[in-house]
Amino acid sequence: MSVFLAVDLDDPTRTLAASLIETHRAMWPKAKWLRTDKLHCTLVFLGHPSADQLTHWAPAIDALASRHQPFSLRLSGAGTFSTARAPSVLWLGISGMLAPLAELQRDTEATFGLQAKEAFIPHVTLARAQVAGTFETLVTDLKAFTSNDFEIRGLSLYESTSEVYRVIHAAPLSHHGSSGR
Repeated sequence: MSVFLAVDLDDPTRTLAASLIETHRAMWPKAKWLRTDKLHCTLVFLGHPSADQLTHWAPAIDALASRHQPFSLRLSGAGTFSTARAPSVLWLGISGMLAPLAELQRDTEATFGLQAKEAFIPHVTLARAQVAGTFETLVTDLKAFTSNDFEIRGLSLYESTSEVYRVIHAAPLSHHGSSGR
């Protein structure tokens, strides 16, 4: 089991992203398209913790969330990148109130004593393919794609197995605290 901390899409935005997946799945049948319940924006990957670590992380996540206020984002455009698991990963971009998202992500890294290996690029992964360049035409087609705004109201700690993502802890953002540290 691996664990990551993320912010979630609201139901209408998740439904919109799911309809994009269903629309394009048939055109790229060799790609592995994510299930709707797996759509999220990862803030940090936390590895493979022990049960003891998970127990201690819940209060830290609650404190982290209490330092940030809700903010709005939207899905916007698309892109690709490569990973060790897949030479072509298709994602939807995120725009809107990016400063509070970036601040939340930096605070998350600091809370867990992590240092970013690369710049944080907020996105929602839709599909993976084993052939580089698989999604280039789709990225062009989705260049003007945008969703309505959706509000980020909390953090979700996910456990991930090969087929299932499950929220194991959720923490609401503060409606009273500062918008950062």
